[in-house]
Amino acid sequence: MLNIFNSYIKKSSKNIYLDLFIFFKTQIENGTIKEKLPPIRQTAQALNISTNTVVKAYLELEKYKYVESKPGSGFFICYSTIYENNDHLSFENEDTLYQYFSEDIKFDFINSSPNISFLPVKDIQNSINFILNRDKEKALIHSGPLGSSNLRISIFNYLKKYNIKSSVDNIHILSGAQQGIDIISKALIFPGDIVVVEKPTYLGALNTFKKQGAKIKEVPILSDGICLSSLEYILKKDKIKFLYLMSNFQTPTGISISNEKKEKLIELSKKYNFFILEDDSSADLFYTNNYPYPIRSLNDENVIYIKSFSKIFMPGFRLGFCIIPSSILIDFLNLKKLINLDSSTLYQEAFAHLLNENLIEKQMLLSRKKYKTIQYLIIYELKKISDISFFTPKGGLSIWIKLPHNISGKAIYTKLLRKKTLIVPGYIYSSNLDNYIKLNYAQISETNIKEGIKLLKNTILELQFFEL
Repeated sequence: MLNIFNSYIKKSSKNIYLDLFIFFKTQIENGTIKEKLPPIRQTAQALNISTNTVVKAYLELEKYKYVESKPGSGFFICYSTIYENNDHLSFENEDTLYQYFSEDIKFDFINSSPNISFLPVKDIQNSINFILNRDKEKALIHSGPLGSSNLRISIFNYLKKYNIKSSVDNIHILSGAQQGIDIISKALIFPGDIVVVEKPTYLGALNTFKKQGAKIKEVPILSDGICLSSLEYILKKDKIKFLYLMSNFQTPTGISISNEKKEKLIELSKKYNFFILEDDSSADLFYTNNYPYPIRSLNDENVIYIKSFSKIFMPGFRLGFCIIPSSILIDFLNLKKLINLDSSTLYQEAFAHLLNENLIEKQMLLSRKKYKTIQYLIIYELKKISDISFFTPKGGLSIWIKLPHNISGKAIYTKLLRKKTLIVPGYIYSSNLDNYIKLNYAQISETNIKEGIKLLKNTILELQFFEL
């Protein structure tokens, strides 16, 4: 078997451990290796490479749950028990997928964190200094589970611009959107409760609902958002706890729900008595002339609204907020007090200052301009690839692509990884979406777009050739 590897790798490869990882990963997936990896020393000697290189490859396999190490016994295969059933649920979320390779990557179409070159370091520094001078030691103590009152008031005023009305008492600070999803799930879901999601949807939310014991019902997405007829078919048969969706620039498709459907969703939530859990973390990155108003702008108490600023501004601060309906506010607060993962008071107060000085909107405007240009350049290059299909989202940081017939997104990912290029394979969302890939463009530079997309094009052509 190791003789095959010698012919598999490129002799000039500078990342042998990556080649070895991919080789064993493929052998495990196709069933060639069924029980145990060869001993580290044996592999190193057979391939004339260092034991450190072998160890690094084996540890990557363990990280992604292909193998399990047993001290003194070696690395044993565990792939079949984890991947064959729900391989798309083995990752907490797509943003952390394969990040262990980041140091070796040249073209990054997987990371959705803001490009650090876009961040307004000077404004943030000035704001932090302002708060330290104003509040002294008080800026360094915990603000409590409710969050900074100054920040909650600033968000209250910020939301008015987007026609979102709420009491300050219903606005609560989060350590990112995922914390809000976690707390709300624990507050509302009992084992066996039905939660409806879009198909496909954000993995972090989907995994959270499953961990709470929810029964998941999926509804397909159309070009103007969630399919209402499919949703109502479920509602007529079953009592659901809530509907989770991303109303603007949905992950992974980039689709936004039309205004007509947003109004209809409110009607359905009242008719069938369920909550809408609206994740609206990408709305600020819109590339049209008009802000894409969320469902919560219709100001209905059936909408639980979550928004994170981490995706587009100060990712290290881990700040977001939610608007909780009064009917579940006590349950939410009791759980939040128990978890007590409040964000830094200094960061909260600094962010409130940035909001009050309109510096957040200034940064959003600059980010929209830069990312719109990047999206345009990517679309321009993608149009040179035959037999793929996609639509251009009106905002967000990703493009969802359908590959040519019989081309696997998993195969695309594997081949591109060897070329120091990362993309998101569609199969992580669902086993029947292997014919899709997602390109995140938060980190890609304008100068790398042409070459990166050319690598994608050539990889597709290579796989099509082998299909002939």
